[in-house]
Formats: sequence, structure tokens, C-alpha cells
Amino acid sequence: MMRPRLIDGPDHRLLLLCDHASNAVPPGIDLGVAADIMQEHVAWDIGAAAVTERVADALGCGAWLASVSRLVVDCNRPPDHSVPEKSDGILIAGNIGLSPAQMQARHALHDLFHDGIGSLVAERQPRLLVSIHSFTPALASAPTPRPWPIAILWNADYRAAELAIAALEAEPGLPGPVGANEPYSGKVLNYTMDRHAEAAGLPYLGFEIRQDLISDEAGAGLYAAIVARAIAATLEGL
Repeated sequence: MMRPRLIDGPDHRLLLLCDHASNAVPPGIDLGVAADIMQEHVAWDIGAAAVTERVADALGCGAWLASVSRLVVDCNRPPDHSVPEKSDGILIAGNIGLSPAQMQARHALHDLFHDGIGSLVAERQPRLLVSIHSFTPALASAPTPRPWPIAILWNADYRAAELAIAALEAEPGLPGPVGANEPYSGKVLNYTMDRHAEAAGLPYLGFEIRQDLISDEAGAGLYAAIVARAIAATLEGL
């Protein structure tokens, strides 16, 4: 089984999560999706793993990164809705008509990711949980341009989000406004943070970064530094 990847670090006040870090498909699974599509955002969050790795290095903290494509199982969705049959207009033929055993195998990958988070949180008792995602400049199925270079998502707990948004708004030279629950709302899509942070009263941040800004090493490095500064300011203010 393809286990999530742990980046370890000495500062246990903070734990980074990357639900959509990989576009890998485990052996024995055929999604019926063309190889070029598997390189696109529909299969993973482009640039998110690179930013997560750099933030973990800059802050000396741990990070837990998913190891399989969200088209295999989406770790930021409830288990019963974690195996998509369609995504942004693309049919995932290999996910249609799965047997109970096949579905159980997908859910086992979902469990592996979330059980790992639960164990890390219980062991390290972090003060802040942070997820890092990327989003497309526009959806293929809804091609309205998205102007935000970076955004913060939250559901009910606004403590950390308020501090991080203020820190991001103080960043010079961002090529657009800072998003608050954009390009979609954390009140709608927030499964990982709802499960591991909201439910436990643990402060958290959900970062969304526009993928065209972090699709190469220079961009990932630039936005990792921005994210790291916002996290540091948030920890200081909590």
C-alpha cells in the first residue's frame, strides 16, 4: 500500500498537511484517464507538495503528504464521497461500478492518510494545523478567471484565518487580492480540517494558492516564503 509521506521536523507546534500532493496511481488500479490528464490539476494540486516541502524546511516543522492521486481517492472528502466518477467534466471510467472489495481498498488509502494525521496530532499536540492546496486560474467547466493569487479557507473557527489574512494582506507585491474563503468556501469543502481541527477545537489554516504561480521552482519558493511568514505571524498571534 502506498503510504503517505512524512517530513519530520523539530518544531511540533505546527503540522502541515497536503491532501492532494501526488498524482500517483497504485499498481493494479486503472482509472481509464489519459496520461496527459493525469498531469493536470484534476489529478492533484500542482505545486502544493513543493510549497509544503519548502515551508516545512523553512519552519522546521513536520508535514504529512498524501501519496496517491485524488482521482484514486480524495482525502479531503468524506469517505462515502471520496472516489469520484467525474471531475471538472472529465469522466473517471475506472471508478464506475467498483466492487465492494475495490471500494474498500480505496477507503483503506483514505483511512491511512487520516489515521496518520490523528496519530501525529495525538503525539505532537500541535498548536496549529495547516493544509496547503492549489487551485486553477479557472475551471474548465466554469471558465471565469480567478483573481486571487492566494487565499485562506475556514469553516467556523476564524481565529487563525483572521491572523493569516492580515499577514497576507501586508505582503508587498501580490498580483491580486487575498482571498477569504475563495475560490470556494471552507464552509462547504473542509473535510480534513473539520475532522482533525474544528472537531477538536484546534486552530487551523487552509491555504489555497493559484497553481500558475507555483508550477515551477521559483514560484514555489516565492510562495513558500509568503506562506511561512503568514504561519509564523499566526502562531505569534494565537
